[in-house]
Formats: sequence, C-alpha cells, structure tokens
Amino acid sequence: MENQKLITMITEDEIKSAIINAAQSYGKLYENQQLTIVADVRNSFIFIADLIRELPIDVTIQFVVTPTKELENCNLQESKIDLGLTTSLKGKNVLIVNDILNNGNTLNRLFDYVNKEQPLSIKILNLIEKDNKDRNVKLEYESLFKIDNLFIVGYGLTYNESYRGLKAIYSLEIKE
Repeated sequence: MENQKLITMITEDEIKSAIINAAQSYGKLYENQQLTIVADVRNSFIFIADLIRELPIDVTIQFVVTPTKELENCNLQESKIDLGLTTSLKGKNVLIVNDILNNGNTLNRLFDYVNKEQPLSIKILNLIEKDNKDRNVKLEYESLFKIDNLFIVGYGLTYNESYRGLKAIYSLEIKE
C-alpha cells in the first residue's frame, strides 16, 4: 500500500449528518408506516446499518446480490440480480438503498425487479452519486453526496477488499 494515497472526500461527520437528515425525512414521509429497505449488502452494509439506527420508524430489510462491476462492464444485460426475498414486497413501501450511482445500469435493473413485486411505493437513496455523462437513469432518486468520477474507498467501499473499515470516504490514487 506504499504506492497508494488517500485523499479525504467526505468526512465521518459529514456522512453522519447527511444520514441523520435523510432518516428524519424518510421518518416523516413514512410516519406510522413500515418501510422495507432493499439493498446490496456487499458495499452498502455500513451505510444501511447507520441509516436504520437513525430511522424513527419500523424498518425491515431485504438484502440482494447484484452483479459485480466487472460483470456490469462486460455489458451483460442479463446479469442476474438475486433478490433473495424472504417475503413479498407487494403493497409495501420500499426504499432501495444504493452505495454508488455511476452509470445506473444495475440500479435500473434492481428497480425493475423490485417493481415487479408490486410494492405500494419505491424510493431510491444513493450514498454517492458520481458525475457520469453516460448515466442512463430516468428514475427519481436522492443522493446524499455528489462527487467527481473518482475511485473512492472507505465506509464499506473497497479496493481489493481493503479500506472497507475507514470511517470517512476517500479518493484513492495509485502511483505506478
């Protein structure tokens, strides 16, 4: 890791504050109702855990497995999303929680899969929205942070499975 440099992009306090604000907003929107979070556990589990602890309403969660970036970059239109649903989403308020919105392909497919379950409502919350001219998302969504299209780590996001436990989000520069 000697050839790697971390540059702070989003501090721990900024993350906490944004999550508290989002949780209060969703708490008001779904007051006296149950909210079901649908999320890919691989990179967003820390975000999900922090969000759930701040939500002042009853929350259930359904974890899914979405294709890795390597598969998505191969343009596999049929790459599988494993909903792993243990209960139906029919008639439920669903919040899709996403770590990074980049080109939007996986998010679009996940939305379509969730929508087939006929939920009462679907909202989308991204931790980070990267600047991407090739984004193909026509869905309504909210993002806690918007950044340039940089490679980032920390707060559950990894590079070669390292850096996941960092409390803030950093851009990672790798020097050859």
